[in-house]
Amino acid sequence: MGFSSQVTGRVQVDALKSTTIALPIISGTVNTNAIDTEVVNVAATSGGFPALEEVSFLASTTSANANSGNSAVISVQLQHANVNTSANFVNVPGTGPTNINSVNALYPATNINLAVGDTLLQFVRLQVTQGAGGANSANAANVTFSLAF
Repeated sequence: MGFSSQVTGRVQVDALKSTTIALPIISGTVNTNAIDTEVVNVAATSGGFPALEEVSFLASTTSANANSGNSAVISVQLQHANVNTSANFVNVPGTGPTNINSVNALYPATNINLAVGDTLLQFVRLQVTQGAGGANSANAANVTFSLAF
């Protein structure tokens, strides 16, 4: 009997490296608390991970209300910094925003795998924005941001 390889979509998250926050209201932006990767960077502009290593994070949203009359969108952006101070966070290069589009007046529950390379800085957070076409009641739902492996 031969063996075949298989690929699964299973992702494990580190419960100690996880944070949850309510989704934003219309035209609002929220930032999760930062996750400390505990990898101190060699230089202020380079990551501290071994060359060619991929680091994964998972953003999971619960289903949320949107606006039935508009094309509502929630955008998710990965940010990082060497110092855990809000003013220091910048978008992680190459990770442009990921959009969650509304379907029938709802934002679907969504899992987004955010894989980044070895230039990642020590502190990482998620910035979440809801466009003007959304719903204020979307903030009854949450986004959870976790270190994944």
